[in-house]
This record gives sequence, C-alpha cells and structure tokens, in this order.
Amino acid sequence: MLWRCNWVKQRRKILNALSFSSIHGHSENTSGSRGFAPKPLTHDTVYSRLLKSPPDLKTLNFFFWCAKQNNYFHDARAFDHMVAVVEKLTRQYITIDRIIDGLRLSGCAIKPRVLLLLLEIFWRGHLYAKAIEVYNGMNRFGYVPNTRAMNMMMDVLFKGHLVHRAMEVFEGIRVRNFFTFDIALSHLCSIEDLVKVKIVLKMMIREGFYPNSERFGQILGAFCRKGFVTEGFQVVGLMICSGVSVSVNVWSMLVNGFFKSGEPQKAVDLFNKMVQIGGGSSPNLVTYTSLIKGFMDFGMVDEAFSVLTTVQAKGLAPDIVLCNVMIHTFTKLGRFEDARNVFISLKKRKLVADKYTFATILSSLCLSRDFDLLTGITDGVEIELDLVTGNSLINCLCKIGNASHALRLFCYMCNNDLAVNCYTRTGYLTALCRGGGPEVAVNMYEGMIRDKICLDAHVHTAMIDGLVEVGRYNTAIRLFNRCVREKYPLDVVSYTVAIKGLVRGKRMDEACCLLSKMREDGVMPNGRTYRTVISGLCKEREKEKVKKVLWECVDEGVELDPDTKFKVYSLLYPYRRDFSEFRSVFEKWRESVDDSDSCDELSVSAG
Repeated sequence: MLWRCNWVKQRRKILNALSFSSIHGHSENTSGSRGFAPKPLTHDTVYSRLLKSPPDLKTLNFFFWCAKQNNYFHDARAFDHMVAVVEKLTRQYITIDRIIDGLRLSGCAIKPRVLLLLLEIFWRGHLYAKAIEVYNGMNRFGYVPNTRAMNMMMDVLFKGHLVHRAMEVFEGIRVRNFFTFDIALSHLCSIEDLVKVKIVLKMMIREGFYPNSERFGQILGAFCRKGFVTEGFQVVGLMICSGVSVSVNVWSMLVNGFFKSGEPQKAVDLFNKMVQIGGGSSPNLVTYTSLIKGFMDFGMVDEAFSVLTTVQAKGLAPDIVLCNVMIHTFTKLGRFEDARNVFISLKKRKLVADKYTFATILSSLCLSRDFDLLTGITDGVEIELDLVTGNSLINCLCKIGNASHALRLFCYMCNNDLAVNCYTRTGYLTALCRGGGPEVAVNMYEGMIRDKICLDAHVHTAMIDGLVEVGRYNTAIRLFNRCVREKYPLDVVSYTVAIKGLVRGKRMDEACCLLSKMREDGVMPNGRTYRTVISGLCKEREKEKVKKVLWECVDEGVELDPDTKFKVYSLLYPYRRDFSEFRSVFEKWRESVDDSDSCDELSVSAG
C-alpha cells in the first residue's frame, strides 16, 4: 500500500459523485439514466468539456472527478490544458491550502489521488514552487507520497539545482522503479556528478533495471568528456550485456575520451581498429570531428589537417559541429580569413550557426582586429539573432572600435522585436561614446535611470568607461560620484575605471583619495587598481606617494605586472635610500619574473 489514509466508504463515494453531477448538470448524464448504462468517458469528450469550461474550481473538480472513474486516465492534452487553469487559480487563491479549501467547499473529497493529480499538473507546467508546496502539504493530510509523487518531486528539486535535497528524496523512496533511476541518472549526467552517477547506476542494476540506449549514451558521454575512459569501457560492457547495440557513435565517444585523458595514441589505435572492423563500426563524421579537435588540442596540426583531407576525399558533408571546430582551428593558427570563409560558407552548406559558432567567430574577429572581416559577418550572411548573440556581437564590435556596425545592429534588434535588455543598451552606450556621440549616450543613460530600469554595476561601469576612453573625464567622474551618492551598485571595476579617469585627467590627489575611499565603501582594490594608481604617480614623479601605495600592495599581497614593476624600479633606482627600502620587494619580484617578462610586455601605457 503506497498511500496511508482512511478510505471513504463506497456509499460516500457514490453520494459525492452524484452531488458533483448535480452541481455541473452534465448533459451527458454520466451518472446513468434509469434503465440505461452510463456512457463511458472518452478523451475527446472530456477535453472538449474542459475547453468549454471557465478556469475555475468547478473545472478543476470535474478534472478530478473524471480521474476517479473506472479505467479512465487523463491524456497529455487534458493535463496541458489544466496548467493554465491552475495558474489562474494560483493567482486568485495565492496558496495551495486555500485552493484545497475551495475544492472541499465545492464538493470535492480531498484524497491522495487529488493531491497527486494536482502535483502532476504543477510539475507539467514547470510551476515548481507550487509543486513543492503540494508535496509538503501531503503530510498534513496524513498521506505518505507514493513512488510517482516522489519521482516528480525529485525531478523538481534537480531542476531547481537542489541536488542534495533531490538525492535525499531518491534515498527515501521505498519502492524504486525504472523512472526513479532514469530521472536521477539524467540529471546527474547533466551536472557531471560522476561519483553519484556510479552509485545510482550500481543501485539500478542491483535492483534489476538497466538504462535504455539514450541514457547509456548520456552516461558514456559524461565519462568520456571528463577523460574517464576506463569507466567508459565498463559502460560499454554493460550495454552489450543488456542487449543495447553499440553504434559507431559509442566508439567515437571513446576516441574523444582518450584525447580528454591525455592519451592521443590510444585514440588513434581505437580509430584504426574501427577502420579495420568496418561495417557498423566504420568511422563517421562524428569520429573524424573528434580526431580533428583532439589533434588540435594537442598541437598536432599536421595530423588534424590530414584527417580533414580524408573527410573531403570521402565526400562527407561537414555539419555545424565540424565547421565550429574548423573555425576554432583556423583562429588558433592565426588564419582569420580562412575562419571567416568557413563561417560564410554555412549558408551555402544549408547549416544554421549556433551560439558556439558565433562565440568562436567573434573571438576570431577580436584577435585579428581586421575590421574588413566584419562585412562577411554582419552583411554577407543572413543570421537569426537571439538576444544573447546580439548582445555578444554588439560587445565585440565595440571592443574592436567599430561603433557604426554596433549601432546598426542595435537598431536591427529593436526593429525586429528582440526584447533588448540593459546589456544591449550598455553595448549601444559604448558604441555611441566611441562613435562620436557621448552627449547622446549620457542622455540615454540618464533616461534609463529616470525610467527606473534596473541597472547593475556592469552598466554604470560601461557608461563611465566609455566616457573615459573618449577623454570626457569630468563627465565620467560626475556620473561616478552620483552613483556613489545615490548608492547605485558598484564594484571594484567601477572604482578602477573612475580612478583611471582621474589619472588620465591628471587629478592624482583625487585618485589617491578615491583609492582610500574604496576600502571605506567595502570594496577592496585589486592588482589592476594599484597598477593604475602607481603608473599615474610614476608618470608624475610622485616618489613619496608611490612608496606609500607600494607598501599597501606589499601588505595586501598584491604583485604588480612587469610594466608597473619596471616603472617603479626606474623611479626609485636613482635614490639609493628609497631603493634600499624596497630592495627585498624587488628581489622577490625578480625571482618570480619568468622568460615571458620581456621588454615586449613593457609597452602597456600608464593608466
């Protein structure tokens, strides 16, 4: 018995059904006419009545009443329709207890099945907070949730990133079924908690269940992505023992796993065996893609291009994953135009770029700093932009100084009903500042504040930094001071940007005061903050102030970059006493300097 409760007598059950029937006035006469058998319920008739009924407690009561009838189970259409009904009831009654009280007053007996159905509706509608409320309320009614209820609650808790509580529910299920293990494995593989995956998998097999082919593939993929090839082979053995066919994609995962574990030669050996066996184990495009990516990760460029030549010789049409790998490969080699050409070719290949594609090509553009390559990205290709991709592209365009393209993209997003957010506007503000319109940017920023748009530290910092970069230091400091005065959210980057503005405006006394004020405001300076202040002081030859800030760096354990070290050394070395004071610091820095700290890295401008 999975539910513990006092069951109502059969007579009471019939009276409740008749009472419900009279309340709703069924034209179908579901309780049966004298001398005639009652009409059986069908999914179509029930769904039709639910559609015609208003979203109220009576409709929810009718849904429960139908579920109580012999040999009737609601289909997915009915559950999906009831999601909208309970959403309205939740807004109206606020709490689950009030909904249940309303059901009781309308003639619905609150039994385990009612709560189970209500839980399933909230679960299907992704109303997880209410689902937890229903689940917790079961104990108040004296019911112990059954396996199905606990499976749903476990799924809810996993989706809410409450892994520990989800595992507590899993461990508390007395009679686990296949779906119990399947739900747990699915979520644990997604978060790649491989320790718990092994524990749950062993328990599943011990209780006589085996994963299906989909879940086996997910488990194998999780192990191989982490480079645990030994465990991967054990999973393959379980697949064979349970009668699941081992496809070429399984062997491809193991090839990828060997690369992840740092064993490229074993990956090549397994690939060669796949070629020898042939048949259903012959390498496919997925296998070749894993080889190319693995070789590139190990710097084996010639081997990677050799595999790419094999792919072309076999006439295999590249998919979006292989194209992403090729873009990444060309970018890593500094062949930015080749990366751009692969991106342009997606339309000809009838492939749709995903978010990883855009992230890779944007990285290529930032590294190349070749503004002409932007034409193929923004004009030559018809791209389906979403909000995240559009924001990333605006940010990239601003970083490389192409403000005109950023402004055009912002207008495109607004005109195509993309719900631009504060980060979109941040990119637009930066583009306006660098595009020659800082006054317009300030007006837009102040308008966002007047409209009480929720702005975080990133937005305020971007606005201030945009003004600093175009030489509007006074305006930038005015806006920063207002942020401090109005207690807007600011972080260490915000203060560092403001200090940069003061340093570039040759207001060093104010920059040092702001450095001290940071600590009073509860914001601790970082290495970049100290570098900015010290570089400015060295430029102004403020020897005593440099010594004071330098001791702060030593006390905080902050080590300066090679450029700033060189500036401090050049300033203090002519003064023997001052230099001796920091000799131990310079000796410590000299020990930590590696071969990469060459003169080429000492070209960073002050501030």
